[in-house]
Amino acid sequence: MTPDPRTGAQYAVESLKKAGVRYMFGIPGHGNVSIFDAARDLAPDLNIVQAKHEQWGGHMADGYFRANRRIPAAVTTSVGPGATNLATAFATAYVDSSTFIAITGQIQTYLFGMGIFQEIERQHWVDYANAMNHMVKGSWQVTTTQQLPKVMANAMRTALTGRPGPVLIELPMDIQVERVALELPDFALHTTSWRVRPDPDSIRRAAELLLSAQRPVILIGGGVTMSGATKELVELAEFLGAPVVCSFRGDSKGGFPEDHELYAFHPGNVGTAVSNEITKNADVLLAVGTTFSDETTSSYVPGVTFSVPPTKLIHIDIDAHEIGKNYPTTIGIVADARAGLQDLLSTLTSLGERRRYQDSAWFGRLKELRAGWAEDLRKLRSEVPMGIPNLLRIMRERLPRDAIVTVSAGLPQEILSQQWVAYGPGTFISSGGFSTMGFALPAAIGAKLAKPSTSVVAVEGDGSFMMNSVELSTAVQLQIPLVVVLLNNKGWVSIRDLQIRSFKNRLIATEFSRADGSEYSIDFEKLTRSYGAEYLRADDPDSFGRALGEALGMQVPTVVEALVERTFPKSGTKSFGFWDIPSPYGR
Repeated sequence: MTPDPRTGAQYAVESLKKAGVRYMFGIPGHGNVSIFDAARDLAPDLNIVQAKHEQWGGHMADGYFRANRRIPAAVTTSVGPGATNLATAFATAYVDSSTFIAITGQIQTYLFGMGIFQEIERQHWVDYANAMNHMVKGSWQVTTTQQLPKVMANAMRTALTGRPGPVLIELPMDIQVERVALELPDFALHTTSWRVRPDPDSIRRAAELLLSAQRPVILIGGGVTMSGATKELVELAEFLGAPVVCSFRGDSKGGFPEDHELYAFHPGNVGTAVSNEITKNADVLLAVGTTFSDETTSSYVPGVTFSVPPTKLIHIDIDAHEIGKNYPTTIGIVADARAGLQDLLSTLTSLGERRRYQDSAWFGRLKELRAGWAEDLRKLRSEVPMGIPNLLRIMRERLPRDAIVTVSAGLPQEILSQQWVAYGPGTFISSGGFSTMGFALPAAIGAKLAKPSTSVVAVEGDGSFMMNSVELSTAVQLQIPLVVVLLNNKGWVSIRDLQIRSFKNRLIATEFSRADGSEYSIDFEKLTRSYGAEYLRADDPDSFGRALGEALGMQVPTVVEALVERTFPKSGTKSFGFWDIPSPYGR
């Protein structure tokens, strides 16, 4: 039986609905108004969220997927600048292996190459997709309605299989309104339900190497969280007595429970004395679902964080591109993280005995280092009561164990990566790979829509919050009860501190001041209340704790502003690694 005709826009949004997509973020324009019109009647199965800027809509969709890791959200934009505004959101999701489905408008197919309103065409007509292709996992430009079934099925498959990534569908305006009598795709016939399993011989060699290790260490990235491999990871770590460290990027924190006695924190530039000491002295390093970025590795300087070689590296990753890219790999294994750990654990138990690691010198050293780090933290917190480290302690005491924390780039990202305690996967969402400012608030909106019964807190610096505060209006419109912790240090202080350390204290454009040099301060209470959100202020640790507790119970969008220490070096935290930032003044 021939299906009833529907417009191309209706076909696209009904396909999203059939695939299980529940939210579509975006702003209507002349290039995508037909998409909004088609989606209008699909609620509550497919809900439109009116973002205030297309980049933030992309981050909402990104946060939504990171919080649920099963079903992506969609984003729609008009043609031209509405579409190019997605570039940073694409890159943020792509680098951190997150995903969303973007459907952008495009000019009419019969006008391609004529340079009409909002077309980029001097090198290649309708050249938008070519520009975005560096930041998406796949892109499709629809030029006939007959392509729609294949495009929608392939876009969903590409977004979710293997290493996730955002995808782009360009839907010209004439295709949006042209009618087509085609069946909606059966997505089950175009996707896979199996995991990429590792080569058995490589797994056996890895197991034998790990059993011979005296100082094994496990480094995890976001791949562990993505594949749901936490249970297998804990079992493997306990079998080997191997300390576990997590990377700086994306969603790695919480992939291993950070209150476990084998947790050794985050290595690298803003790592800890625990993790850097443990990783550089490992004889065998098992890396799972990680990319070895410069922040995690202290910019690859031998002996600061890693010593590969002589440390022997076993690297399990679903993306062969990552294996052997930054370090020589003794055993490289292409596999899904959970499948790889399952097979490795099975082989280990068949070849050897579970270690009584609590009696080992290696575990004893870990305990010593952990005790030293606890003392470092105690001093950081007590000596600077309104420093970010102490406020994080208060946050962790007040928030539920399963609360989701989102964070943007800057000092909040650095210090949370180092010090926040994430008890489970998917509870820490950071723009760690692309290090995007303005990410936390829109990502928190998406995360709260994905997990409505879970407490969600966005941690923003004042500079980052000024970029995205407009999305408070979105949270108010949708009545999304989330909390924004606004750490106000009156400037781009992470870069100001870099100028102090590496640029001979030459402060340029990093503190918020007027032309005469006097301090310039935003009235964040007026700004917050103008959007219709609630506002609380904290000037000391006790009032911060009270304000945070009150905000969590208010069940409305609420900003808690904390005036944090801004005097260098009390403004930041201790650094135990190295980051290669060239300066004309040397190092």
